Amino acid sequence: MENQELKVLTKLAEAYTDYDASIIEPFLADDVHYASMWVFQELTSKSEYIDYLKGKLATMKAHHAVFDFEIVPGRMHKNALLASRDNPVGGCGFVVDFDENNKVKMINMTAPAFF
Repeated sequence: MENQELKVLTKLAEAYTDYDASIIEPFLADDVHYASMWVFQELTSKSEYIDYLKGKLATMKAHHAVFDFEIVPGRMHKNALLASRDNPVGGCGFVVDFDENNKVKMINMTAPAFF
């Protein structure tokens, strides 16, 4: 599972760096959930998340928003994807959980304290 976790986190960083949601799409379960400390409502499907991510990445690209990413060890997850510490939110990142088919069932965007 660890190799899949590293692969998915690397692909998520690539999606944000290239402003391309299709990079992460093959790794997602159809019923993937996405939760963020900065998004009011949890997203509950692959299509809903991909639509959200496409819009977010288009906005980031239009504003020339660039993040540096780093895979870091977590306390609650083996690995986490840390976005650059000097970003507007003051540091954030992603952790992922997998279903029995090794597809991403949950993506959490959260503060590093919750990795």
